[in-house]
Amino acid sequence: MLKKFENWLLQNNYKPNTAKDYQYRIKRVCKKENISLNVLVENINNLLPEYEISGAKSEYGRMSHESVKQALRRFNKFLMQA
Repeated sequence: MLKKFENWLLQNNYKPNTAKDYQYRIKRVCKKENISLNVLVENINNLLPEYEISGAKSEYGRMSHESVKQALRRFNKFLMQA
C-alpha cells in the first residue's frame, strides 16, 4: 500500500524525494504509535487530529517543517480517493 501511496504522490506532481519522505513518515508514525499500517488505515480519521495544531501529539506533527502532519494528511487523501 505504501508503494501505491508513493506512486499516487508522484502522479499528483510531488517530487520523488517528497514522495519517498512521506512514505517514510507514515512508517515512522506506525512505529511511534506501535500499530500496523492496517490499523493506521482503519483509524486515520481518529489519529490525524492528534497531530494537528491543538492535538496531543502536535509537537511531533510539527517536526521537520510539519512533514509528519503533511504526510498524514496526504495519506488520508490518498485513502479517500482509493
